[in-house]
Amino acid sequence: MIQAEHKKWARLLYDFYITRLLKRNFNRFLLTNEFPSVDSNSALIITPNHFSWWDGFFIAYYSNKMTSRKIHLLMLEEQLRRYWFFSKIGAYSININNPKSTIESINYTANVLNDKNNFVVYYPQGKIEDYNKRPPSIKEGIIRVVDRIKLPTVILPVVFKISYSTNKLPDILVRAGKIFTINPGDNFFSRYKENFSETLSELDQYSLTGNERDLFIR
Repeated sequence: MIQAEHKKWARLLYDFYITRLLKRNFNRFLLTNEFPSVDSNSALIITPNHFSWWDGFFIAYYSNKMTSRKIHLLMLEEQLRRYWFFSKIGAYSININNPKSTIESINYTANVLNDKNNFVVYYPQGKIEDYNKRPPSIKEGIIRVVDRIKLPTVILPVVFKISYSTNKLPDILVRAGKIFTINPGDNFFSRYKENFSETLSELDQYSLTGNERDLFIR
């Protein structure tokens, strides 16, 4: 597997690039609710929805504003070999066609999360899926990760939506789900799936109030 690195030069370059890229293609980046407070002694897994090419850029920009923990993002190995630069800013790989490599990636994820200064971005759908598919397809792989973590673990759904209105460019809407903490061995998966689906429904039903915070101008 390809392990994550964190190079300062790569992060500076990427932050400059992603800010320009998003602002050139979107009107606003709107928070529909606040990022919840996470116990600093807990492991943190953020699980975004996966519906577009933009998803990795959305979560990287959002999480950089919301938490000081160091990002680790799980990517398919074939994609990370192609886009090797992302390994320099925290991406690491999984090869789902190789059982031995998959176990290695799961163990690596758990080791990353056992350091409370880190967090992991994990896409529970496993692949890009139509935003409007309900219920979303949620894979059970996250269970194997949590069972290997020594710390209490917070799993936080964060969902994004591209919203078109009267402006030339669309808005990005983001919503954080309800936070809950689990321990190894807990039977949490059905509760997690419900939380993820509820967060999507809340974003679907959300109407702009004018009080949203725009991360582009924060």
